[in-house]
Amino acid sequence: MPSCEEKVPGGKLVNVSVSRQGVTVSGDFFIFPEEGVFLLEETLCSLKGDEPLDMIEAMLLRTTKKNGITLIGLDEHVIARLYKGALDVASHQS
Repeated sequence: MPSCEEKVPGGKLVNVSVSRQGVTVSGDFFIFPEEGVFLLEETLCSLKGDEPLDMIEAMLLRTTKKNGITLIGLDEHVIARLYKGALDVASHQS
């Protein structure tokens, strides 16, 4: 499964994986409520994959604000950037 990960400032590991089945966001960060990760993954799954980074980040930000999601140890920009990185890995594996 193509993925992209990094340790963000503060030492939290974040991984975003893409597959035909969907998108997975995982790592040692915190999201409250915990179900919020599924909403962020659904948001990423709704994309075509060719959207610009700032648009992806804005969509994730709308999801967090609309659903009262709190991110600790990462932010929407990190998730968006890693999502684009995972898509790039996937495109090179084809």
